[in-house]
Amino acid sequence: MSPDYLTSIPPGIIVIRTLADDTLLVFLSDCHIGGTDGRDIFESPDDLTRLLHELDAHSGPVELVLAGDFFDFLRVAKVPDGGNRASVTILRPEYQSLFSALRRFAGGPKHAVVYLPGNHDTEAWWNREIRQELQRAGLVHEFALSYIAAFEGEPGRLVYCEHGNEFDPENRISDYDDPLDTPLGTHIVTDIIPRLPRGRAADALQLGEVDHVFPLATIPAWVAGRLFYTLVTEAVRWLLIPLLIAYAAYKAIAFAVGHGAGAINALFADLAYGITLLLSAFAAFFFVARRMADRVMQSTPTRLRPAGEPGQPAMVELLRRRLESGQPPPLGEGFRGEIAVFVSGHTHAPSLTEFKTRGGQRGALVNSGCWLRQLQPLRTHLRAPTVFASRFVQTHVRVHRHNGYMRVELWEHPRPSSQRWRIVERLAVAGRLPVEPEAGASPRIRALSVLTCR
Repeated sequence: MSPDYLTSIPPGIIVIRTLADDTLLVFLSDCHIGGTDGRDIFESPDDLTRLLHELDAHSGPVELVLAGDFFDFLRVAKVPDGGNRASVTILRPEYQSLFSALRRFAGGPKHAVVYLPGNHDTEAWWNREIRQELQRAGLVHEFALSYIAAFEGEPGRLVYCEHGNEFDPENRISDYDDPLDTPLGTHIVTDIIPRLPRGRAADALQLGEVDHVFPLATIPAWVAGRLFYTLVTEAVRWLLIPLLIAYAAYKAIAFAVGHGAGAINALFADLAYGITLLLSAFAAFFFVARRMADRVMQSTPTRLRPAGEPGQPAMVELLRRRLESGQPPPLGEGFRGEIAVFVSGHTHAPSLTEFKTRGGQRGALVNSGCWLRQLQPLRTHLRAPTVFASRFVQTHVRVHRHNGYMRVELWEHPRPSSQRWRIVERLAVAGRLPVEPEAGASPRIRALSVLTCR
């Protein structure tokens, strides 16, 4: 790659590549592998293993960039003597096939694995023992804070990647070499979430699922919804249904004891009237409870409230403006040049959009998404509190040259997810349920951008 694009970059901070034109460049981020005391949120080792086998079988060169939060060291609280957060994760029995596949891929001819840290695995940067562990295990070749590559046939069209947490004020890190530089998001994961209530009440509210709520800004809405739908369900089960049964039984007994057969119409009219009153009272209770949930949301600080759909268009627009203005990336200090493809992760929201480079060419702005199960908000009827649907989001990015064009592909690996909804939640989203993919569905391209040469 021409040195004209780089000025005074400290060695080891950015991996710089000139790739053969037949190279397949793959970006994978936000797997969040690992965790102790049941705190791990990664549920798809088999699916990820199949992806690694596929890449290993590719006929040409393959460059795999693990673009941050591949591990989740923040969830690993206990480390035995002589070990580290990487070693205890690699040795877990349920991950043996996964890391064996990664090791086999990394050992293949014309294969390379580059590790970029994110905000959940920053320790992979400042902890030399972890870096040595991953290299000794044959899983990673190089470490860097960001990545730049260009194909031989288009040396002026650069592909750039960093994790993306530097665009997020709650997870921005000033000094990756300082173990004590811990942003707010780190303390939420390490100090607040582990102290959430446990026991029967917490299980009823499903508070253990908070790690899967997406976007993170919707956590207050999720908590309010859990309280609301639990309260309504318990009220129906222990108050409304027993009252309806008791009232009907009382009227039936009164009819049998004090009335003749000709009064049956009056009995049913009386039952209908009484039940209508009970249901009206419960409806009033429903709207009062909903109002209380709304007040909980209104009392939430503005910066924590949901802002837009899970695709986070505000973040995409921020990146687009930055790229079109030619402003260097946060972790690309000393870098200058025209970025044709910008890859990030962090938000867990896969997306692919295009932008205009400073030279007037089309560029691609792509988010690699994640490899997790998420709880995503759905619209409800009657302005009821938000219901969250469980969904697997498993995506990665591929960049390669084909017939003189640069193809940027956002791939997804569909997987169905079961829903844990109460009846009242199903009623709240009736007709708005997400369509689940079929079991065993093949990986497919979710979005595509084809960039022309100059």
